[in-house]
Amino acid sequence: MPLRFNLNALIVSKLTTVVKGNPGVLPPVIEGSMTTLGLESRYEGPIREATVRVAGRSIVLVRPGEPDRLLDDPEVAAWSAAVDYMPYWAYLWPGAFLLAEAVAVEPCPAGAPALEIGCGLGLAGLVAVARGLTVRFTDYDRAPLRFVERSARANGFDPSSYSTAVLDWRDPPADRYSLIFGSDVTYEARLIPPVARAIAGLLADDGLALISDPNRSSADGFAAALAAHGLATEATPAEGESDELGRVRGRIFRIWRPGAGSG
Repeated sequence: MPLRFNLNALIVSKLTTVVKGNPGVLPPVIEGSMTTLGLESRYEGPIREATVRVAGRSIVLVRPGEPDRLLDDPEVAAWSAAVDYMPYWAYLWPGAFLLAEAVAVEPCPAGAPALEIGCGLGLAGLVAVARGLTVRFTDYDRAPLRFVERSARANGFDPSSYSTAVLDWRDPPADRYSLIFGSDVTYEARLIPPVARAIAGLLADDGLALISDPNRSSADGFAAALAAHGLATEATPAEGESDELGRVRGRIFRIWRPGAGSG
């Protein structure tokens, strides 16, 4: 039987504007040991706050009000041509809802170190902080990390319970985490090798990784890629309802090191 989630998002009408060249509008990224790429998409438009209900918790999510502005930006088009990257982080994708619910119910000790890869707007990581984990939010682009910082402040989280850093999956640091999670990070088949390699390098010996995917065919080779790095995988069907996206269906990949007992 698939996991069934009740995912209801209530949009709160609160708009502000990010002005180009005004670094004081959003808080700075906290630099850690992660790779510093210096890449940042620039969003210029309204910002909205959404209150998202996840497993009985209310999470305030600060997000671009008109995310299409990013994709229409000529500078972004040039960036895409140069490094084959598009700032899809500004959208709340189906996998984010499924992952947030999975993280909300996964047994974890309070204060456990957790890492969200490709965090985008960081919904799952915010849920993890709300339930007492210490979370590092990471993305390839600096821009979403600034929104995550703002969301964390809007939720009143203790600054010591979260941090943000830029992370290139092709060059992960030597850090290790008890819990790693990510949503919609396998939306193209070419991403599977670096994602699998990064998880293998960042996962603690007794750790667990949770990766959500809305049943994209691009992720069909994910288990094999993880196995090549000595990791075990179980894919569990998941589904839920969201006011924003309607019915959401997908799967949760549970990933661990064989013999470690986290599966």
